[in-house]
Amino acid sequence: MENTKQYRLKIEGMRCAACSAAAERALKGTEGVTDCAVNLALATGEVTGDETLNIQSAISALGKLGYKATLLQDDETAVTQTKDYRPFEVFIGLFFGALVMYIGMSHMIHLPIPAFLDMHKNPLGFALSQLIFCLPVLVVGRRFLTNGVKRLVTLHPNMDSLVALGTGSAFLYSLYHTLLILGGKPEMAETLYFESAAVVLALILLGKFLEEKSKNRAKDAIASLAKLIPQTCTVLRDGERVIVKSSEVLMDEIVLCAAGEKLAVDGVVIEGSGDVDESMLTGESLPVFKEEGSKVSGGTILKDGFLKIRTTGAGGATAAAQIMRLVAEAQQKKAPISRMADKISAVFVPAVLAIALLSAVIWAFLGKEAGYVLQIFVSVLVVACPCSLGLATPIAVMVASGRGAKLGILFRGGDTVEHLSQITMALFDKTGTVTEGALKVNTLLSVPGVTEKEWLPYAIGAEHGSVHPVAKALLSFSTEKGISVPMAETVTTRAGKGVVATVEGKTVLAGTHRLMEENQVDCSQLADAPAGMASVYVAINGKLMGIIGFSDTVKATSREAVKRLAAMHIESAMITGDNRFAAEFAAKETGITRVLSEVLPADKAKEAERLKDEGYKTAMIGDGINDAPALAAAHVGVCVFGGTDVAAEVAGVLLMRNDLLAFTDAVALARYAMKIIRQNLFWAFIYNTIGIPLAAGVLSHWGILLTPALAGTMMALSSFCVVTNSLRITRFIPQKKFKK
Repeated sequence: MENTKQYRLKIEGMRCAACSAAAERALKGTEGVTDCAVNLALATGEVTGDETLNIQSAISALGKLGYKATLLQDDETAVTQTKDYRPFEVFIGLFFGALVMYIGMSHMIHLPIPAFLDMHKNPLGFALSQLIFCLPVLVVGRRFLTNGVKRLVTLHPNMDSLVALGTGSAFLYSLYHTLLILGGKPEMAETLYFESAAVVLALILLGKFLEEKSKNRAKDAIASLAKLIPQTCTVLRDGERVIVKSSEVLMDEIVLCAAGEKLAVDGVVIEGSGDVDESMLTGESLPVFKEEGSKVSGGTILKDGFLKIRTTGAGGATAAAQIMRLVAEAQQKKAPISRMADKISAVFVPAVLAIALLSAVIWAFLGKEAGYVLQIFVSVLVVACPCSLGLATPIAVMVASGRGAKLGILFRGGDTVEHLSQITMALFDKTGTVTEGALKVNTLLSVPGVTEKEWLPYAIGAEHGSVHPVAKALLSFSTEKGISVPMAETVTTRAGKGVVATVEGKTVLAGTHRLMEENQVDCSQLADAPAGMASVYVAINGKLMGIIGFSDTVKATSREAVKRLAAMHIESAMITGDNRFAAEFAAKETGITRVLSEVLPADKAKEAERLKDEGYKTAMIGDGINDAPALAAAHVGVCVFGGTDVAAEVAGVLLMRNDLLAFTDAVALARYAMKIIRQNLFWAFIYNTIGIPLAAGVLSHWGILLTPALAGTMMALSSFCVVTNSLRITRFIPQKKFKK
């Protein structure tokens, strides 16, 4: 829509899924906001609104909840490393937490301890030593306490609120009993819980530190893309070599690149040759030979030789820059599977608070002593972890996006990953997708009594100036054979059918059999088109003159790709505007069993819709131009990313190399990512489903009860396990490359 506004925000201060849910509610409540998505893993938000949206109002709404939001510019990817948790703080927390636990548990398990710290010999020393050693842990873990209290005050409690309530209650309860010991009641030494407060805080700090390290590793694959483009390059200005910033290179400017250097721009080679390593963009390990006329992309490496390049894209207009933007955008689009977790996260913390209070009240009513009731209360608050729920999907999507980028596969979002993992039907365009797309004139058939010289130059003249593969093949053929081509006065293109032109005063039709039928041209003299070829009928002044047969080589990898899809229980079909003979020939070569030929671009979408109605989950693979309607109609649109031109915006998956094996890799990666996401969600749900009842004392009759320390350990490790499990996606390895 014309008046739609879209912004990306960096949101600081979110600690768990309850935070991201609260931030999302605040954004949705801002005037003018029509849609928004908050990503906990990246700490970002995407806001869409109408003309009434004032983004500063949205930022202020987040500020009222205690979150600091800043606008991200177009070229910012929001995948920078974070260092919120420092190693020395973790060490202090663990060291002093261990001291408090040693002193506090010494009398229970008969640990050796000095007399001045012994509970029975010196109750006051026993209490004061724990209090003193607990204070450093409270200092290094103060962020959990202060942030948790703030969230409680604003009525938007989060994970920190649970920690603050649990550890704060244990500490204040113990502090009160320490004062009673000072007042002459040494028996109160039996009811101290300093170790619960100290150990829980220390373990949560450790868990957050490990989680942050794992999240930073997950960001590495994406952040590394930012390093693809070198900071400077050599340009030719006024005949002199000048070193300039890559971002300052102008369009059509000449850039020089020597062996071993990274290309700083996208462009076309105008002089020189050499092997270029494109693996960082396409995932293809073998270098590609480049010569005059070849296209090159910024971020690739010239292994040998020398290239003089005319710039077609620099700075933010390079392929690498667009990849970074696409990958960043992908993080904001949520997979449908995450919606259930989002709904649960929105009410998770209040529900846990209610369970903790209810559990404490029930045990108090049943006559348990205050220490036992406090232990139940603290354990329930501490064991609950909304973080694992909130991170289960976005972390996996982030890692899958990074891994995909390294393999030359770009997902536009978590929703695309999920939909691609479910496909049961792959629809392929023929020319340029299944086949090489480089047509060559193979056969010339003339009507009896007519020679090629009488009509072929007019057919070539009618196609002159077009970028269609047929036109390119004809022009190449005319150059090779030295045919003199007359220029057309007028040319009208009939989408999917051919052209109607006026050449030297004659009306020339060049196109499909359907074009001939529409113009009442009798084709009976040449009833059969060349079998297995794309055919162009040529008529002059309403009379058929001949047929041009074009051959198109099937890609060596296409048959292997169809076999791999079949092994994944995915049916393959070809949908093309070419004639039946050419389509069936290509299908036979690749093993595709379902063929839809002579389908106009506008009708391809209808065919995709029809297959969806039959119950198929469809993916349409095409060039993203003529196939745009079908790409939009399918469950997932897949197209090839060509140079600096991002193929159709409707596509959900972009392939950096025009190879169907890249598509099979994309499907396999999507399925693997969804497997990891389901595992994450399962364990996050199971963890909370089992952990909370255990902490509440449901099985205490049989001697099974979580202590606050054990509950803190479980809580600390839950998010770390989810993130670590997601990192397994970085080890995804596609099937071995096909050997020709």
